[in-house]
Amino acid sequence: MTDLNEHSLSAGSATEPAPAHHSKSLRQRIPAPIWRFRPTLQPVRVVATLKTQIIPKIVLALRKAPAPAPKPVESVEQRSPSSVEHLTALAFGNNEDAPFAYIEGLMAQGSTVESIFLELLAPAARHLGTLWESDATDFVHVTLAVSRLQRIMRRLGENFVDGAGQGGGESVLLTIIPGEQHSFGLSMVAEFFRRAGWNLCTGPFASHQELTALVHNHWFDIVGFSVSSDRRLDDLKKDIRDIRRDSRNRNVGIILGGPAVIAQPDLVASMGADMMSVDATTAPQQARGLIEQLKGRN
Repeated sequence: MTDLNEHSLSAGSATEPAPAHHSKSLRQRIPAPIWRFRPTLQPVRVVATLKTQIIPKIVLALRKAPAPAPKPVESVEQRSPSSVEHLTALAFGNNEDAPFAYIEGLMAQGSTVESIFLELLAPAARHLGTLWESDATDFVHVTLAVSRLQRIMRRLGENFVDGAGQGGGESVLLTIIPGEQHSFGLSMVAEFFRRAGWNLCTGPFASHQELTALVHNHWFDIVGFSVSSDRRLDDLKKDIRDIRRDSRNRNVGIILGGPAVIAQPDLVASMGADMMSVDATTAPQQARGLIEQLKGRN
């Protein structure tokens, strides 16, 4: 997959009008693939934002997220609590290379990238949330440890994609509600979409207008929201309504995931979405199924 320069995508959004032609011609006007477009965030009050917003929301999301089902076929061994705790301790440590070295050792023994993602990184992130919640550590150390886990996930991303089947060119926008913060879980879901061959664009976005402008100027088959809490449900409902009204793809599919949706499945209907997804491994397949369903409605 190739990258699309962030500046060129932003420039296109600002200048290119949305034509009123058939959806096929609209799709052909869009450069593909789109990978990891992230609008620039202003570095204002970064420390305060980390302390009062980002860390608490990461903790909430990880505390509520269900543990993934074990995959014994792909795993060398079931991940024990000790391995999760060991990785967490390394993430807290002074040697920033030690966590990835530990992961490399597991892979050398036969562990797959998928099993590392689901059976080690995700539980380790949840363990960090538990430590924060119990006041066993402070926000500086949790922030450092989470960032190291995210760095590992990004480094493994290319290997995760290698050998994966080619997708059909579908495009997906994965984000959170504007005003919330990007989550570890959403980053992991994005890796599974990337592995499945999707053209991928990810948030977060600074405003509702920035999000709706993007879907107005660029074609997306699916827009997915990760919802960590019920604090911004009115904003989410407005986002979905305006995306459907303004989207270049008039049959765009809307998928919800995240802790709040897992806890309240009826949010799918009340927010005006099409479906929910609770499993990163099957989310791309579910999204393709939704695209086919939407085609059948025409």
